[in-house]
Order: sequence, then C-alpha cells, then structure tokens
Amino acid sequence: MNDTGGSLIEVLLVVAVISVVIGTAAHSFRFTDQLRLDHETAFLAKRLQYVREISRNADDFSALGYRELSLGPCFSLKMGGQGYYYRVGSKKVESWELPRDIYISCNRQEMVFYKDGDATNCTFSLSLGNKKRFVIVDRVGRIRIE
Repeated sequence: MNDTGGSLIEVLLVVAVISVVIGTAAHSFRFTDQLRLDHETAFLAKRLQYVREISRNADDFSALGYRELSLGPCFSLKMGGQGYYYRVGSKKVESWELPRDIYISCNRQEMVFYKDGDATNCTFSLSLGNKKRFVIVDRVGRIRIE
C-alpha cells in the first residue's frame, strides 16, 4: 500500500507553524505603524523648531521682499489634514505632505512664532488609525512630543 497523504500530527504541525508566522507578522505591522507615526511626529517637531529659529530673523525676510511682517512666520495645516506649511506674510514659503494614512489636526487655525521666540500655544495631533501622538507648542515657544 502506498501512503501519499500526511498524518493528522503533520497537518497540525504545519497549521501551528503558519499561525505563528502570521501572528508575528501581524504584530510587526502594528509595530511598524507606531514607528511611522513616531517618525512623522519627530519630523513635525523638527520643522516647528526650524520655523521658530527663522522667526528670530524676520529682518532677513523683509530684505528678501516679504511684506506684512506684523506677525512672525505662520505655521498652518492644509485642508483635509494631509499636510502643513509655513508662510511669511501672505507668501507660502515651504510645504510638506503627510503619508496618505496619517492625518494632522490642531486646536488653532494657524500658529505664529514671534521674533522674540514666543508663540501662540498650539497642540498638533497626528493620528494613524487608532494611534495618536501630540506635538505641543507652549506660549514661550517650547516644543515637546507626547
């Protein structure tokens, strides 16, 4: 007699191995989402620090032809929460897009850094699925991630 099929123990062993591989892969995908969100949050904080630093050089902007400097550089969100930009006066200077599954929101329409380093306090929220991270800018211009 020729036995070509596998025994029940072999089939259960293969199912167990496949289950472990799928379970490990699913966990790493969730971990990857958290890393992506942390990465975008860190980039947002660095870009806010950059805008804060250039706000101290408002005289350089007026020399480049930017007018309406009653406020410092303004940091604003794009419509739909898919990105953000900063502008000086009415001119958009630089703009950034977020990955399509990460959204940003803020408790203000726009945030301003003043020449003395102060800022309008603002809380940015980045979300990916049910995960959220926050970048908080306080009144004296300090930036922190939570």
